[in-house]
This record gives sequence, structure tokens and C-alpha cells, in this order.
Amino acid sequence: MTRCLLLLLLVSLPAAADEAVFFRCTDAGGQLTIQSVACPAGSDQRIQRISAPVRGPAAVENAPAAPTPDYRMPPLPQDGDEDSGLLDSAALRPAAAAEEPDDARPPKPPLPEIYQCVSADGGRYLHEREPAPSRCESLALTGLGGSHAPSNAASCEVVRDACEPVAEQQRCSSWQQRLRDARGRERFAAPENQAAATAERTRLEAVLAESDCPVP
Repeated sequence: MTRCLLLLLLVSLPAAADEAVFFRCTDAGGQLTIQSVACPAGSDQRIQRISAPVRGPAAVENAPAAPTPDYRMPPLPQDGDEDSGLLDSAALRPAAAAEEPDDARPPKPPLPEIYQCVSADGGRYLHEREPAPSRCESLALTGLGGSHAPSNAASCEVVRDACEPVAEQQRCSSWQQRLRDARGRERFAAPENQAAATAERTRLEAVLAESDCPVP
């Protein structure tokens, strides 16, 4: 009786989803029968479980294949190519134009000649134009027969200082010194001469700005 209850209990239990259950039945005459239901009464019953293979998800017919990533390398740059495919040349051209080399710009005109002059008392000064400015030196006058000349009589001789052009290598520093002198005259100019001194300083700054010589 206990054996029958045990068999009924085993039959009533649900089979695992991944197992197949078979019943081996041996009757009184020793004949063996394998079936999927419980053995009849009076038979010797043995239960055999066989693990079923795990099934994967069913394939969906006509399902689109997943796209395969394209890992092809871009073409290598060739001689003469403006764009290698790796950089945006259109974005690089404005930056290259902004960094235009100095040798691509038109050269500035050279500084005008300037002269180093020596006055009669040995003083030196810079002068822009040749000849140097003239000055009149007074002459002693005598009357007829060696007498003294009238007090209202006067005479002078026009003389000029000796000037030589400054060498081209020193021309920039000479123009810079002339500008410094002009700034000094502007600073200490009398009110009636202030406008003329300012105009002279502005003119000299413009001369240097138009050349490769920096404004000090």
C-alpha cells in the first residue's frame, strides 16, 4: 500500500521543464514495457528521467540582419592633395591666412637719409636735409680811410655747417634720437610754440611708423 501511494505521488508531481519522464513497467510474466504514463496495477514500475536539451529562442523568419560596422580606414593623403580626409582644410585655411609669414608681406620703404652736422663751436646735431641750415656770422666794419663805421651799419657772412650722411646701419638709431629730441622740445616748449613742437613730434613718429624702424 505504501508503495502505491509513493508511485501515485511521483506521477502527480509535474515534470521539470527541462526533463522527460518515462515509466519502465515489468508485468508478472517478466515482459518489459516503456511508456509515458504510469504502469498498470500489479506491474513493477521504475521511473526514468532524461534531461531535455536546452532550446534557444526560435529564429524569426525574414528578420533583418544586424548591420555590420564599417571599420575601413580613410585613404592616406597623396602628394598634391589639399585635403587628406583627416582634417578640414576649409577650417584650417583662415588660421593659416591669419598667420601669414612676415616674408610674404610687402617690405616697408627705407628711412630717408639723415645727416650728422658739426657746428662752428664743435657741437653735433642731426639734420634731415642737405645742405644744413645757413646762419649769418657778423663781420667787423670800418669806415673809409680806416675810420670807425657808423653805429647803424652791419654786415654778415652766410655760412653753413659741415654735414655728412649717416651710414645706413646707424640710420634707424639716428631717427629715433631725433624723435627723442623732439619730445623734449615739446615738453618744455613755451605756450606760443607748443603747437609747432607737437606737430614736429607727430611728423617724426609717422616717419618711423612707415618704416621697419620701431618707434621708441
